[in-house]
Amino acid sequence: MYEQLAQGINGDIRSDFGVGRQLWTPVLQGSSASGTFTYTNQSGWSLRQGLTTDVWGDVAWSSAGTAAGNLYVELPYKVALSNDKPFVGVVQSSAITYTGGTNIEVNAISNTFRGEFWNSGSGFTTANQAVVASGQLIYHIRYIGQANERA
Repeated sequence: MYEQLAQGINGDIRSDFGVGRQLWTPVLQGSSASGTFTYTNQSGWSLRQGLTTDVWGDVAWSSAGTAAGNLYVELPYKVALSNDKPFVGVVQSSAITYTGGTNIEVNAISNTFRGEFWNSGSGFTTANQAVVASGQLIYHIRYIGQANERA
């Protein structure tokens, strides 16, 4: 009964999640065309306690293939329905040309499995980070998930 209750609260993960492990494989996408990224590093962890979800990722890629549009990562759990974008995480970037601004963050987008990368900075209106040909993103985000989600 406890196992059913826990699954009802925590939902199902949509990845290569193993029993007793929190390993998760981050997958980058483009909003206009998902493309096929060529990864040189692709590792992640997720920890879900009730509906509170922490996601850590480290992705590096040498080609974005045909990906186009705004850059995002597929999250392992669906984000709670909320107004605006209250779930913001930190990002350490390397070899990335920003679409604008001087910083990059990750936002868990309401009622989706998306962690979108956004640019910000002094005197700059925040904007989505466009897909770039190569780079590295190391990030952490905490967000509230949904119960009984289905992939």
